[in-house]
Amino acid sequence: MTSNYCKNLEALRSKAAHELKEVGDQWRTPDHLFWGINAMFGPLVLDLFADDSNAKCPTWYTAEDNALTQDWAESLAELGGGAYANPPYSRSQYHEKQAVTGMTHIINHALAMREKGGRYVFLIKAATGEAWWPEDADHVAFIRGRISFDLPYWYRPDVGQPTESSAGFGAVIAIFDKSWRGERFSYIQRTELEAKGRAFMALAHFAVGKPDALTTVLPVSEPAQVETELPLTQRAILETSGIETWACIVAAFGNKEEYTFSESKFAHTWAADSIDAPEFARVSPITIDRAKQLICENILVGVNAWLESLTFDDEETRADMSERIRTVALESSREHGMSHADFISIMESLEKDKWSNIRNIRAHFREKIEPKKEPLHESRIWPLEVGLIFNQLVDTENLSVPQHDIVKARINQLWLERKDAGEIIESAGGLILSMQPEVA
Repeated sequence: MTSNYCKNLEALRSKAAHELKEVGDQWRTPDHLFWGINAMFGPLVLDLFADDSNAKCPTWYTAEDNALTQDWAESLAELGGGAYANPPYSRSQYHEKQAVTGMTHIINHALAMREKGGRYVFLIKAATGEAWWPEDADHVAFIRGRISFDLPYWYRPDVGQPTESSAGFGAVIAIFDKSWRGERFSYIQRTELEAKGRAFMALAHFAVGKPDALTTVLPVSEPAQVETELPLTQRAILETSGIETWACIVAAFGNKEEYTFSESKFAHTWAADSIDAPEFARVSPITIDRAKQLICENILVGVNAWLESLTFDDEETRADMSERIRTVALESSREHGMSHADFISIMESLEKDKWSNIRNIRAHFREKIEPKKEPLHESRIWPLEVGLIFNQLVDTENLSVPQHDIVKARINQLWLERKDAGEIIESAGGLILSMQPEVA
């Protein structure tokens, strides 16, 4: 017998027009985001909450199947991979006393399946204050930057309703896998995750095109749709995919205004793999060296434009000073990964009459750059749980920033070892006590 949840969902899909608020818990994971997650934590072969039109994996459970009644671990044992979930957030609904939805029920079922084996990868809201928040997840990767989801394929906007969503929220990737041996918390930029996704999609498309490809294992979009998802112009590649992908495509195929889809696919695959030692793209050592050189030389594009805008006493002086400045710019790019904007800013803080001596320029850059290495402790971001426990400790106000990090590192380690909060506080308090003579 079909549940009311499924009946209501089918009625919603069949409507001639929809309001945005009716989408409810039916938002789709963007392809780039899913494939980025797959690249990091896959292969993902089972979509736990999907329908026949939006499944991300070769095998999936629909609302009619009710994932909360399925043995995920048994399915994964047969399929040989991990499971993916972008779960519905609607309030708990039941059918004959069996839960159909509800995040608390979903997380509890995930924990039960974890004990039976397998990896379950959830994309969920970063809602640490919710009762369903998975405190017992084996790994939580916080995504830096807000993400938005795609509308369902069946959505037909009513008059005045938006055709796409621009809303976004913080999200995390939660891993349930008792064999996990890595850190408990991590962070990743949304743009980096999407770049991995674009490269992984290009690689999947390439594999499907091979004569011996197992097309049933790698579901991808139609070629025409995939092509629209890779930037093809040199400018778009640089702006969208970053300097490394730009360097790869220029090194491999020359300095062109626009590239073919195959060329862009190759460059994205290479850049996402490894610039120095790619495994999935065949690249000659000469081409690799050229790409690495381009990454360093990219700083000169902005620096040269800046030099052209300056006035000098004569052309000989311009040429002489420009050569020194370009030399230091390349050194700054190779050694510090400095952008042209940062380089120009530091150059402009040096009196122009000192530009004639390259030693003066180098000394000025050392003075500006080296002190910035010391306060790196301040930029260290610790997991939320570490901060909560640290705030319960006493006498922390007398500690230096490096000592703060020493204590937080101890808390993090004990948390990873799954010690209880009281034991962690006692151990961290003893560590602070031992530091007191240093700060007295």
